[in-house]
Formats: sequence, structure tokens, C-alpha cells
Amino acid sequence: MHRRWMLVHKIVLQAVLPVLRRMPYRLAVRALGVMGRLDLMVVPGQAKYYESAVADGARRLGCAWDARAVSRALARQTYRWRTRDLLLEGRADDRVAPLFVVSGRERLDEALALGKGVILLANHFGAHVLMTHWLFRAGYVLRWFGERPRNVSTFLARHFETDGRLGQAPLFVSRTTTPAEAASAIAHAARLLNAGLIVKMACDVRWPDAKASRMTFLGREEPFSTTWVNLAALTGAAVVPAFCRMDDDGTFHLDFLDPVHVPHDARRAEDAAPWVRRGLDLLEARIRLHPEQSNDYFFWEPVDSPDKRPPAPRGRRDAPRSGARSPRREVVEHDPRGDRDVERLGPRAHRDRDPPVAARDPFRPQPSPLAPEE
Repeated sequence: MHRRWMLVHKIVLQAVLPVLRRMPYRLAVRALGVMGRLDLMVVPGQAKYYESAVADGARRLGCAWDARAVSRALARQTYRWRTRDLLLEGRADDRVAPLFVVSGRERLDEALALGKGVILLANHFGAHVLMTHWLFRAGYVLRWFGERPRNVSTFLARHFETDGRLGQAPLFVSRTTTPAEAASAIAHAARLLNAGLIVKMACDVRWPDAKASRMTFLGREEPFSTTWVNLAALTGAAVVPAFCRMDDDGTFHLDFLDPVHVPHDARRAEDAAPWVRRGLDLLEARIRLHPEQSNDYFFWEPVDSPDKRPPAPRGRRDAPRSGARSPRREVVEHDPRGDRDVERLGPRAHRDRDPPVAARDPFRPQPSPLAPEE
């Protein structure tokens, strides 16, 4: 049922987004919340379905939530997080910057200054795609390790179009990726980290294979990928956990937590497990605080058996595509705040350019009206 409604939401959004983009941003956000609320009111069984999922999640976590109130708040967020960053399309930096309340940016900068790259430990909580949008707007050089996000702004899609030795393309993987392609992606991620870049990975990727760690998450034991732990242990890159949530008026709260350093011996499966557990514990704590930001978590189906889909054809990425860029082309980063391209990449290349005067940079941290969440 949930997969069917995911498809319905995508179709509805395709129809209404042209109108929403012409509206003032915060009005459009409120309209998306109304659409989610209408789902519960007009779709037979939808309200009961949401309440049952939330109540089951509360039971497994031992939380005393008001299932009805949380399910309504969760429904209001449904269309909002599925819209990803499309409402920010075409908006200038000085209009977008006030929409983000950022805490802990100095933690990310200090980790980058070590020169070993940073694994940005993300998740599928809240407005997780907007984290990447903000980082690109702020001038950070980042690569996304995981499935390629769909239905995103042209701004975000353009930043994913980098190739060459330090490009993005080899890091886009999926469950149909062959073992050889997966190994190549991990080697490429290590190369990026050694060059001092940010590699964004999710801590909540369920992966049913022998190398996964079985962990209890949201009260249910399932296998989770250890790839981020292995990469951190292999390269010595700092791991910076990060979360992004969206409130009812469309403000994004982006938090960078204290960096952690994974020891080299954590590459062994038995030693990786505590680090996987640590990442999931941080995520679960956020869900307890903000269950309305849980997105699909309460609707997850168990992943206890290997993927039944057929493997991808071998060599599918080797075949040239019409109009494809040359694989020998070196990566070029576009400076979103200027008219020049930047090719310098290395331990200090976490920004496209030297930081401008604070008064001219709308993305420098401002005093937050809210205390950072624990």
C-alpha cells in the first residue's frame, strides 16, 4: 500500500509543482502540508494506516507518542520531503540562506582542515536532500555515495555532473550494482577522501549480505551496510554525523555533530559493528525527538532475505552513451558564486574559493534562536 501511495504522491507533485513554484516559498510549503493532511481525510483507510504505523513504531521504541497527532504531523510532511529541493529552484543565494538554521558548521570545517577528507554521515531522516543543496550553495566540494537522487532541482543535478579522476559518476550505485562495480565505487570513494573531499553516505542503508552488521533499529533487527565504517578505517577520514529537518513554515534545521575517528582495525566485521550501532543510535535519538520527520521509517518492510531482482548486465557502465563526456576529462568544479571554474582539488579543496568577507556571504553561520539539539 505504501509503495502505491509513493507513486500517487509523485504524480500529484508533478501536476502541482509548476503552480507551487510561482507562489511565495512559505505559502507553497503550507500548501504542501494541506495536501498531506487531505490524504488522511479523503483517502479511505489512510488515516488508520498512518496511525497504525506510528503506533507500532512507538511501541517498538517504547515512546508514549500521541499516535493521532504524530500521524497528522507526519502526513503534513509527506509531500514536503518528497518535493526535495524543487521549491528552491531558481532562487538566489540571499533568498535561500535565511531558510537554513545551521549549527556546528565549524565542526565540519575543522574536520576538513585535517586534510584527510570527511565522511558526511547522513541518513533518510527529514529533509536529507536539502543538506546536500545547502553544502553546494555554501561552496563545499561534495560527492554523493549511494543511489542517484531523482526529482531534484537542476542546480543539484548540475553539481552531480562531474567526471574524471575525482568525479561523481562512479559513486552512484544501487542494489543492482555488481560486486565488481561496488568494489570500484569504494576504491573511488577512498581516492576522493585522500584528495580531501567530502563523501556523503547514509548510515541507515539496509544491505542483506554476509558482510552486513545485524542491528536493532526502531525495535527491529535488520542487516545494515558497514561501508562507511570500512572507508573511515581505511582512509583515516573524520566522520561527521549530520541531520536536516524541516519545520512547518519551511525552515531547515541543519546540524553537524562532533566528528568521530574510526580506528584502522574497525575494517574487520566484528569491529565495525559498534560503529554501525553508534550511527544508528544517533539517528534513532532524532526520530524519538521528531517522529514527524521519520519519512518512510515506520513503513519499512523487513529486509531479511537477499535481493531477488536479477543482477545488472555486466559492462553496462562500459558502454558509451550518445553524447557522453570523455572519461579522461579532469573534474571541474563550478563556483556557484562566481563565473569561474575551479580545478584545484586537494586537502584544502573543501571550498571552491577562499571564504569571502562574512558580510557578503549569506551562508556564514548566524546566531540561532534555537539551542542545538542533543
